[in-house]
Amino acid sequence: MNGSVQTWFHGFRWLTLLFALRLAETSALAASATDVTDRFYYPEVVQKVHLEIKLDDLDRMHRALPQRIYVPGSFRWNDQVLTNVGVRFKGNSSSMPDSPFKRGYLIDFAEFKKGQRLPGLRQVALDNGIQFGSLFSERLITDVLRGVGVKASRCNYARLYLNGKFLGVYVNVERINKNFLQRQFGNDEGALFKVDEGGPGAGLEYLGNDPALYRKSFELDGGAEAKSYAELLEFIRALNEPAVAEEALRKRLDVEAFTKTTAVMLFAGAFDQYTGWQPHNYYLYRNPTDQRWAYIPWDLDVGFADRAFGHIPVLQGWNAAWPVPVPGRPLMERLVSSPELLRDYREQATKILETWFKPEILIPKLRAMHAQIRADLTEDPFPSRRATVPSDSGYEDILASMEDFIRKRYNSARSQLDAPGNRPRPEPMQPMPEQSGPQPGPASADAPTNLRAVKVTASSVELRWKNHANEAVACIVQRCTGTEAEDFANAIGQSGRDITTAVDRNLQPGKTYRYRVYSVLPTPKGPRGTGPSNVITVSIPEN
Repeated sequence: MNGSVQTWFHGFRWLTLLFALRLAETSALAASATDVTDRFYYPEVVQKVHLEIKLDDLDRMHRALPQRIYVPGSFRWNDQVLTNVGVRFKGNSSSMPDSPFKRGYLIDFAEFKKGQRLPGLRQVALDNGIQFGSLFSERLITDVLRGVGVKASRCNYARLYLNGKFLGVYVNVERINKNFLQRQFGNDEGALFKVDEGGPGAGLEYLGNDPALYRKSFELDGGAEAKSYAELLEFIRALNEPAVAEEALRKRLDVEAFTKTTAVMLFAGAFDQYTGWQPHNYYLYRNPTDQRWAYIPWDLDVGFADRAFGHIPVLQGWNAAWPVPVPGRPLMERLVSSPELLRDYREQATKILETWFKPEILIPKLRAMHAQIRADLTEDPFPSRRATVPSDSGYEDILASMEDFIRKRYNSARSQLDAPGNRPRPEPMQPMPEQSGPQPGPASADAPTNLRAVKVTASSVELRWKNHANEAVACIVQRCTGTEAEDFANAIGQSGRDITTAVDRNLQPGKTYRYRVYSVLPTPKGPRGTGPSNVITVSIPEN
């Protein structure tokens, strides 16, 4: 071997060795991060998380409500200590300034220190568990989703300490972000959209060919902006085009995962989802490996409750054989209008019902979760009831009501799947038993104007108006029934700025409804309603 060849050969061997070492190092780091996250979300352990926040910064967090702002703090879990992390309150229930219930927390490790991570994690989310599903819904539902092969968050329980003081038991739930995508899909380069509060097009309706029409509802969390919105628009357009066949739909969407998710949401009574009564609380990810969209549900603390808020007919209005409680959502309509898709859904639903939702299977799991944190709950300083169910007197009430739902849901779903019959008419939501939440104020210059109905069907009305309250944090549509009626009640609430549209999907054919709308502004004393808009009357055609 001559000198030049020998030099090249040794150089090649050196580069090969260096590459192998780097590859081994990268693999070791990835394995190490995976080990950390597996330990952090291990379901058999109640974690202990410590936060340290200066008193002045805590005061700033509270004074900023209902806006949720990040303040610096430190995070400790076992031997992992990270400083200068971002901490803020998490969730709408934590935004009310005078709430007596525990507040959720979101920790972002890189908010104030770029690139900082807990190995394998960018964020930690601690849910307060005060909704209908208490501390149990999110764990039960995500366990089932992962068990049937749907990509879903991991979660367990955590004791949270703030400046050394025990704040209570929380649900420690994995965030949907690049770490999640890498773990579940093996990549994170695709378009990732978050649908949080809903809004125009959140039901996957086609609004037109301008991507700007979808930006209010679909928040881009990953991917190149122009390309991602173009891909989203193509998907929504195809979904709303009857000429696009089932085979073409399967090439655009992971249909099997979506049908499984639909069944799980129905059996669990997770009504606050796209598959239920509200088209929000989900992500869409376009997997670059197969160019298909994946539907990823999140915020699953609402479940296992019937007649929620006294008027959502979860059991009676959500048929297991015809899983469309609210007509008109394109993807759900595709599911029940295609004989092949409907057959596949029913087959999957039957397997899931018998494997995961039998009372003799699910109730012991619920009881075991409670047993895991029973001792911790005795020290929890916050009310031992759900914010949404004032009649709770303790966790035995919560467990009893959830067990009752599990039994009733299984029995009704079993009979519906055994004898599907024809598609039932939608069960309208009952009026709220009493006025709650903000109310419109006297006539004002910042009140919405030009309220009008732009689309009317036998089961829905699409409303639009002009917004004049630039600092509004929400908009509420009020409704009453009858040509001369004046007993307006809050019917549709949407959080966010510059809301100018809403769809009422809980209507009865042949009825007449009256509508008005108002905006909600934050004040030091709580939310304040603007004056109401003009009133319109809408007659719903017969079927």
